[in-house]
Amino acid sequence: MANEIQFSAKFKRDYVAALAVVIFFAIVLVEIVLAVSIPAYLQREDAMALQARRLHLLESFDGARNLGNSLKPNGETAELEARLVMWNLNLLATYLRENSADLTSDEIASLQKDVRAFTGILARIRSGETLCRERKLDTSFYVNSLITPVEKR
Repeated sequence: MANEIQFSAKFKRDYVAALAVVIFFAIVLVEIVLAVSIPAYLQREDAMALQARRLHLLESFDGARNLGNSLKPNGETAELEARLVMWNLNLLATYLRENSADLTSDEIASLQKDVRAFTGILARIRSGETLCRERKLDTSFYVNSLITPVEKR
């Protein structure tokens, strides 16, 4: 046993081992980049979606105002209803001019619902319908009951 030769392999640094180390560090680096960039990308996409909803609100609002400005109502009731809706749209225009950049998603949804309702009302007025119906009261029965029979002659 004393004459046993111990052989050992000397570690050689070859290109395969170096490539494995480079690939390992590249994978770790790519994972770190993805872990940072994906949340930033999603936040940017949310901001872009909010901006798109804001622009859609402004376009539908402009459409409602254009519809109201070109409207020719038939009758006094329809004209008064159209004026009331246009008054509300003009107030909303002032609000949107000052605050459109700061609107949240919920506020945009609420305003979009209101603009759709105003557009529907204006479309009904244009087609000749009104929300209010005028009723005529025949007061002759009540007036005649108050007049005494002597005064009727």
